[in-house]
Amino acid sequence: FFHGILLLKSARIHAFADESDRLALLDFKNRITEDPLQIMSSWNDSTHFCNWFGVTCSPSSKRVMVLNLEAQRLVGTITPSMGNLTYLTGINLRNNSIDGVIPQQVGRLERLQHLNLSSNSFGGNLPTNLSHCTQLRVLDVAYNKLVGQIPEQFSSLSKLVYLRLSQNN
Repeated sequence: FFHGILLLKSARIHAFADESDRLALLDFKNRITEDPLQIMSSWNDSTHFCNWFGVTCSPSSKRVMVLNLEAQRLVGTITPSMGNLTYLTGINLRNNSIDGVIPQQVGRLERLQHLNLSSNSFGGNLPTNLSHCTQLRVLDVAYNKLVGQIPEQFSSLSKLVYLRLSQNN
């Protein structure tokens, strides 16, 4: 009996995690104002989000691990709910037309290893709490409209091996 309760509780937690990832991805989709290649047409309830274009999930947990939408000619902004994709290890939005600020909530992605937002139109400062992404190995935000200084907190990113900030302000 007790084992059955644990299994039921585990199933509820798993379903909630799935729903959290699905909602964060749908919020990201809603912030995309132009999708000329119509890659986000697969982002709907007819298939599980792990089968959506550019989304890679863990086979075991069914949580989103990678979001790779490089060079898809997307226009829009990043949603703060991106910080709810807590299993993300990689984000590649390189070479699109995404603008706005990089949300502080990205700092909640403690498993994040690769963040490539280069060749977009991001403005504002680099979020200081990216320093909470302690597994970060690659940070590429070159060719944007970022301003300000490199946050002092980035000195704590001990696993960072590649940092590219060129062509910003």
